[in-house]
Amino acid sequence: MKPAIETPTGVSTDPYSKTVCCLRCEQKLHRYQLMRASLAPGMGHAFLSCPRCGHVEFVADSSPLLQHLELVAVDTGDGD
Repeated sequence: MKPAIETPTGVSTDPYSKTVCCLRCEQKLHRYQLMRASLAPGMGHAFLSCPRCGHVEFVADSSPLLQHLELVAVDTGDGD
């Protein structure tokens, strides 16, 4: 007899799982970058970019998802 609810194989059943995956292709993510420009007043943002499919997600810089990821420093500017 099958269980009423089947858990997909790529999804962890542990609610405290420390794995962050791409929402599109389920590639495990290890790093994130902070945005210097803010999209909304009072809140900073970070973005997660999937190395496999290129999908990008924006999250608050205080998101608990970022606790287990490596911060990648990116030096960008306007050439001044």
